[in-house]
Amino acid sequence: MKDGLDEPALDRLVEAMILSWPAFDGPRFKREALSGLDDLELKDRVRHIIAVLNRFLPEDYPSALKIVVRAGGHFPRGRPGDALAGFAAWPLIDWVPEHGLNHFDPSLKALKKLTSLFSAEFAVRPFLLQDADRALGHLRGWLDDPDEHVRRLVSEGTRPRLPWGCQLPMFRDDPGPVIELLTRLRDDPAEYVRRSVANNLNDIAKDHPAEVVRVCRVWMKGASDQRRWVIRHGLRTLVKQGDKGALKVLGYTTDPKVEAQLELSTKSMKIGGDMIIEVDLVSTARRTQKLVVDYVVHHQRAGGKTTPKVFKLRTLDLGPGESVILQKKHSFAPRTVRRYYPGKHTVELMVGGRSLGRRSFTLTD
Repeated sequence: MKDGLDEPALDRLVEAMILSWPAFDGPRFKREALSGLDDLELKDRVRHIIAVLNRFLPEDYPSALKIVVRAGGHFPRGRPGDALAGFAAWPLIDWVPEHGLNHFDPSLKALKKLTSLFSAEFAVRPFLLQDADRALGHLRGWLDDPDEHVRRLVSEGTRPRLPWGCQLPMFRDDPGPVIELLTRLRDDPAEYVRRSVANNLNDIAKDHPAEVVRVCRVWMKGASDQRRWVIRHGLRTLVKQGDKGALKVLGYTTDPKVEAQLELSTKSMKIGGDMIIEVDLVSTARRTQKLVVDYVVHHQRAGGKTTPKVFKLRTLDLGPGESVILQKKHSFAPRTVRRYYPGKHTVELMVGGRSLGRRSFTLTD
């Protein structure tokens, strides 16, 4: 992703800055911004470009802010379908909190205008940390904004555990103000916004599971299919953990009556291979059960410890005496977010949050 902040991205930034402020020294800025850029990772690239950009802006912050906001209006959006297109605007947006915390209100108003370029979800957080009540006053005023990017900023910017972003400890301690915002956004017409609401709810559930279950139980009353999706996605971590309250809200059986058999296609395989996981379920209940079937891979880590990772297998209705065979191919190919180590691994079957069997295998180099 760091390649989203490369020389072509700087060309787009220069174009927007010159259109906003003809006195901007684009060639010199680009030379200085490119110096050492290739050696930096993504967030360090952002910080580097911000520092260089600030040297080429007026020292007077209000004057510089006007230039930055105008540049946002001229910013080339990039090629359609380019997932990294917005990265070029990231330094422009994050320049605002880096230099504008002492100009609280105009800076937040600027972020509202700039957020559609990339998302100001990282940039708004220092303002929340500095003065949550004052910042929330702005965010509440954005709840009915006609721009879905602005409405999403309300939700995404207040996520207590936003990946890559600084955490918001006051909302981890007391999620009430955030839940108030999410309740207003839960039926937003834009899926883009509703997905953010669900992700925020999932964040809160990691610290306040009982409160999120309570909120979702209330939200379920008269819920549309779209809101039900938000609730289901917001409870996903609790469902993986087998939280009975979350399972009950979604109508799943919390005390499944089944006989289960777990089988693995091999007892030994090399890193990079695939394994077939097979589950045979037989209902022993007198009525239909709505089941959540997951499996946990207990990965061998460096140093001999293991760490669990839950994977979805299936949700299904199983009638009285009914049986079903479920299969899934699981890859052990290394990924950017996951490294595999040789040694003993274990697959554990989970049905309705209950462990119903384990099988081990050896992963080799």
